Amino acid sequence: MKRRDIVTLMAVILLMITGVVYADQYMQRADSLANAGSLELAAEAYREAYSYDETNLSALMGLADVSIRRGAFSTAAQALVAVVEKDQFFVDAYLELARIAWLSGDFKQASQYMALADTVSVMPNPKILAYKSVVLRGLNRLEEADSVIVEASTQFPDNPMIEANLALIKALTDGPDVGFRHAYKALDLDPERVQTLVTIASLYFAAGDMDSAKYYYQRAADRDPENVMVQDGLIQFDSLTVDMQLHQLMRDGVGYFDRALYSKARRAFTQAIELDSTFFEAYLNLGFTLNLLGEPDRAAAVFETASKLNDNDAPLYIGWGNALAGIGKFDDAIAKYERALEIDSTIKEIHEAIETVRMLKEQVEREENESGEQ
Repeated sequence: MKRRDIVTLMAVILLMITGVVYADQYMQRADSLANAGSLELAAEAYREAYSYDETNLSALMGLADVSIRRGAFSTAAQALVAVVEKDQFFVDAYLELARIAWLSGDFKQASQYMALADTVSVMPNPKILAYKSVVLRGLNRLEEADSVIVEASTQFPDNPMIEANLALIKALTDGPDVGFRHAYKALDLDPERVQTLVTIASLYFAAGDMDSAKYYYQRAADRDPENVMVQDGLIQFDSLTVDMQLHQLMRDGVGYFDRALYSKARRAFTQAIELDSTFFEAYLNLGFTLNLLGEPDRAAAVFETASKLNDNDAPLYIGWGNALAGIGKFDDAIAKYERALEIDSTIKEIHEAIETVRMLKEQVEREENESGEQ
């Protein structure tokens, strides 16, 4: 070999070694950022690691993981496809493609990726069994999902992923107490695992313990603050919690109203409005309650606010008309009743209300005239 060729070869080897060193440095940084929950920065570091060493499939897997957590499924899928193009026996790549599919709601495609993972796997793999149970659960094949995860727990008795999935299945098949037992075992095995925290939160939610559910959802969000799925779950939890509270308050309010406990009804409907200032039905019920409490001026103001949310509701205008009549605004009251008739002409009581208010107006005017003459 000529000296020039030797020098060139040495330069190439040195460049390769340098690239691997840089790749390792970026991998260490990326892993640290990913563990700390800084997903966007971690993704950039994984890309840099791969750019220096395109044989580093761990960089692509890391990029896929943080991309899934960020909700960037297409980016994750591209990275995983690149992995299997370079190594068709890379089991975890097929498993993560399955996860993207089921997170997107396509459990049939997820099942196909699981079949590929099964085919290329040469040894027992707890992740395959855990993911298979998730897919079977998504396909409503609960008995099969139960069988798979029970078998997995026998093969891998101290695996937090297995225990967390076992918790969800057993909560459905054997009751919440059994589910909690497995969930807390998973938590003991790995206190920082985000999916275990979410699992416990979901079990508490199903049990109706909203405070405990919120605590574990928040722990998961604190542990992985840029995880879009966790944050979305927390937002949905808050929304569902508010909906449940609103439903309970409205049920309580209507119950109080029907029993003529109007002060308690007012409190319930007011609390509902404090939770959701756009809740039309709460305003409507509060207006009727205030009328019966002898507060027509406040009732009129509540009905006016309600009309800005829904101006096509006949009971609204009936209640509003009653309130206006109660404060002596008879012409305005009749106008509201007539609007109610435009919306629903089948309500016979409206005609009676109009006639009553007209008679009341005439009586008041007559009394005023008589008082003036005296």
